[in-house]
Amino acid sequence: MGWQLASHGLFDVRIKATGDIHIDDHHTNEDVALAIGTALLHALGDRKGINRFGNFSAPLDEALIHVSLDLSGRPHLSYNLDIPTQRVGTYDTQLVEHFFQSLVNTSGMTLHIQQLMFYIPILKTFNRIYIEATFKAFARAIRQATGYDPRHRISMCSSKGVLSRS
Repeated sequence: MGWQLASHGLFDVRIKATGDIHIDDHHTNEDVALAIGTALLHALGDRKGINRFGNFSAPLDEALIHVSLDLSGRPHLSYNLDIPTQRVGTYDTQLVEHFFQSLVNTSGMTLHIQQLMFYIPILKTFNRIYIEATFKAFARAIRQATGYDPRHRISMCSSKGVLSRS
């Protein structure tokens, strides 16, 4: 995730994590998501000047993943991703949803992840492609949402004039 966020989101971020991965990846996965979400929350500050909304569709091979997000301060995750296997290497694919739920909870974003194309058994799919497309689409959407718009430099992108965590 760190590489995708840095490369496709154009964020200056480096992540070095250690944990009890000899047991499983759950806690390390969660801790990384919490750290990214917290860093994003602090970096956004009062959210003045940002675009607020972002979306991107990532077509990687037969995987097509769409991500839409709102840096509203209200945490919500809608997750529709069907990864055909339970593991990619040693990584439990159920942790992808948990990663994003942890990130959403700490950053206060509304995030929708939608898989637009589904697994076709006849194709020799690399199951990692669904995860990779998801993280790339997320990075591009967050890049768009955090982009600066000078028309909002003294106010936030809100018709109410306020963005808050609920």
